[in-house]
Amino acid sequence: MGIELERMTWGSWGPHKMKLAVSGCPRNCSESTIKDFGVIAVESGWDLYVGGNGGIKVRACDFLCHVKTDPEVLEYCGAFLQLYREGARYLERTAPWLERVGLDYIKQRVVEDDPLRLELYQRFLHAQSFAQTDPWAECVRDTKSMAFASLKTEDVPA
Repeated sequence: MGIELERMTWGSWGPHKMKLAVSGCPRNCSESTIKDFGVIAVESGWDLYVGGNGGIKVRACDFLCHVKTDPEVLEYCGAFLQLYREGARYLERTAPWLERVGLDYIKQRVVEDDPLRLELYQRFLHAQSFAQTDPWAECVRDTKSMAFASLKTEDVPA
């Protein structure tokens, strides 16, 4: 799930930095509950948290909702991040933004309003279609192509 979220959000821009974390169990080893968007695996799916902050002024996340499937995690994350990108002030992290607009405001738009959530998610994905590419993926691709280029034809797997 962490890899899927990173792939979806890679290169995204926002009013401030955005940190995401996924924990594979409720023990919360990756500190998902102090990130801008946190995901915790539970027996029946995923618990989603928003508005956390580490560092000097620590703020624990607020529980957003529970979802059952991986695609729902991506949809809710994209919708939340897009709502934040469209509504936060420049250099305002999700924690102070959430405190300013209120958790109910976010839940009404991201959890309770299915058509709006899908709209926000689609806008996020559209913006991501213009995002920068992942330099690590490019490096791996280039390394593989260079490795194959140095092999003799008979050494290359079929």
